[in-house]
Amino acid sequence: MKFQVEHRFDGLSVSEYEKIYFDEAFNESLCKTVGLTRTLVSLDDDGKRIRRVVRVAPDREVPAPVAKVVGSNKLEYTETVEYVWGSGRGTWTTTPQVMADKVKSSGDFRFTASGSGVVRAVGGDIEVKIFGLGGLVEKFIVADVEKSYDKAAEFTRSWLASKR
Repeated sequence: MKFQVEHRFDGLSVSEYEKIYFDEAFNESLCKTVGLTRTLVSLDDDGKRIRRVVRVAPDREVPAPVAKVVGSNKLEYTETVEYVWGSGRGTWTTTPQVMADKVKSSGDFRFTASGSGVVRAVGGDIEVKIFGLGGLVEKFIVADVEKSYDKAAEFTRSWLASKR
């Protein structure tokens, strides 16, 4: 199931937004706000490219029917993000802690200048290969991802306002 979310942040350039997006202190605060436990696994940044791997555990349980299907009441995963500084484009993949052979998710993200601000667009595809129930699990995951990005945008705007 494909998804696309976009959010606008005013009063900064793409290069300023890049720095915020990859700032560890910002990300730790952001994850607390959106209800994620986050552990940095690795961060490789040579000044041209960045590759970040984090282990993520949402601080919420999945609905009982989804938990029964996936065999866990939480959907924990490892996220890998790759980005070329200055490009405004990156990719992401996630690998779930359970049923990794049946759940695939990946996509891209873009930072685009727009007037006096930046638009962050994130798109992806969530695929769950569980006969008869894959669509239900995909809908749950996509809805959760979209809600998390909306909360993240609210936090980012508040964080930016507090820095001005």
